[in-house]
Amino acid sequence: MRVVGQYYDDKTAKLVRKYGPGPRIHYHVGYYPSSETPPHAHNATPESIRSSIRLHQEGLLQYAAKIWGAEHRLSGKVLDVGCGLGGGSLFWAQEYGADVTAVTNAPEHAPIVEGFARECGLDGKVKALVCDANQLTVDDGPYDAAVAIESSGYFNRSQWFQRLARVIRPGGSVCIEEVFTTRPHGADVWAEYFYCKPATVLDYVKAAEAAGFELVDEFDATAETAPFWEESAAWTKAVLDCDNGLSAVERRQMRISLLANQAQGAEWRAGGLQLGFLRFEKKWSSSL
Repeated sequence: MRVVGQYYDDKTAKLVRKYGPGPRIHYHVGYYPSSETPPHAHNATPESIRSSIRLHQEGLLQYAAKIWGAEHRLSGKVLDVGCGLGGGSLFWAQEYGADVTAVTNAPEHAPIVEGFARECGLDGKVKALVCDANQLTVDDGPYDAAVAIESSGYFNRSQWFQRLARVIRPGGSVCIEEVFTTRPHGADVWAEYFYCKPATVLDYVKAAEAAGFELVDEFDATAETAPFWEESAAWTKAVLDCDNGLSAVERRQMRISLLANQAQGAEWRAGGLQLGFLRFEKKWSSSL
């Protein structure tokens, strides 16, 4: 996990450039209800494409809030595990009044998250915690829910669910939005670029059940999120075309990112990767 933390520390400036300026910065796919890429994506400035990406990333959280019943499940004490730069944490606190503990293993991100929280007037409602997701404690719990937006692929699932069983109250929820694999090549495409360990939905169910959780909701949004990769690739192309200040190293990195985006989109549409929303509940009879 230290390697992953360093990876995201190193990416901070790039994340802000592509998904910023903040305060709600998201590092996950977007939700496109029509399953179509906005027509301007291939013929626009980096700024306009970035604005569209941000709009659809917020749309993904709004969709998650609807299907997870956020008004009563994500309005209390919430763990945002793998919070990135805190966009989701701020969303749950601002939109639903949650008291959020934003968990990150990237030390550089903690003060950024808390700075954005202050900027939003959420000082005291959102606090950052630097730790390994597998080492969560119940110091200020128990929590009503845990949320993981495209972060759980970095965790040891069995250890993570066992740890969540100690910090989530009985009847509480674990809400996961994640990329799941349906064939080996899909796993390779996702893992090689993001340094994570994708798995199947069944892998999650088994780990959760062993820790005293049961799957109660599952939604597939693969088609509605596929256009994100076209917009993401369009942004990179636009930057390469119009930013003459990029160094040779930056251009090389962006070209690698462009190829990776195109590969993700192809695998998404070919059915090798699945974007799903899962909600687990901790059983009242669980002794953990």
